[in-house]
Amino acid sequence: MMIGIFLFLLGLIVGSFINALQYRIQIGQKNTGRSYCPKCKHTLAWYDLIPVISWVMLSGKCRYCQKKISAQYPVIELITALTYISFGLASGLSSKINEAIFGLQVIDSALLIKYIILLILLLIIASLFILLALHDAKTSYILSYYAYAGVLLSLAYHLVGYAGEWQIASLYHYLLPYILSGAIPALFFLSLYLISKGKWMGSGDSEVALFIGIFLGSTLTLSALYFAFIVGAVYGLIAIVLKKSKMKSALPFGPFLIAGCFFAFIFGNYVVNYYLRFMGL
Repeated sequence: MMIGIFLFLLGLIVGSFINALQYRIQIGQKNTGRSYCPKCKHTLAWYDLIPVISWVMLSGKCRYCQKKISAQYPVIELITALTYISFGLASGLSSKINEAIFGLQVIDSALLIKYIILLILLLIIASLFILLALHDAKTSYILSYYAYAGVLLSLAYHLVGYAGEWQIASLYHYLLPYILSGAIPALFFLSLYLISKGKWMGSGDSEVALFIGIFLGSTLTLSALYFAFIVGAVYGLIAIVLKKSKMKSALPFGPFLIAGCFFAFIFGNYVVNYYLRFMGL
């Protein structure tokens, strides 16, 4: 419970940072200096920046100019907080750390440090995914630098979690499935982009697919892609019916890929096991 509360509060804070970082990247501004209202440019006080609470207390308006503040801000903060908790639980890391810290289970200090490092890497990876999804949703552009940073962090995550012999051959056989799980869907999306000349798929989607594949591995990547295509198609149809878009309108696919990744990481194993039992395998 204590670790869960910590992850939730940390997620709210990081979610607030992701909002600010994405905005500054979008307008081409360095991520330095005090936060300010994007409408009136007034510098915000610390009590204007309390995640979710400030937005609610101010009724979604700037304290200084009374212009509306997008609901994106508390939504991203809550999504990040819930993602942190979900990733911690799904990985089993938050439970292991909680048990070790509160003496519920005796764990070697080196192993505890390993769990903490894994959790930190996992939370940074989750944050990068949220930043990529938010930026793509707002600009239809994938931040390549952050996608490739996620690829490297995913490899680091797998290496820290590696429990085999530290030999080149062993590491090669351990990492190769993850690399292929990223490379194959990335090449698939890249081919769609090249064949359609950008009409079917953006070039950045291949980078997101590479990130997702290396992070998840083969089985969960298939679940993520399946979920992304289904949800993307349903969303597109709903948008057309509600006249929010047209048949030829391009939808940023990165957010759907990342939503699929989150779904697969949190629920993928349950879905796969259920499917195997259903098929009698």
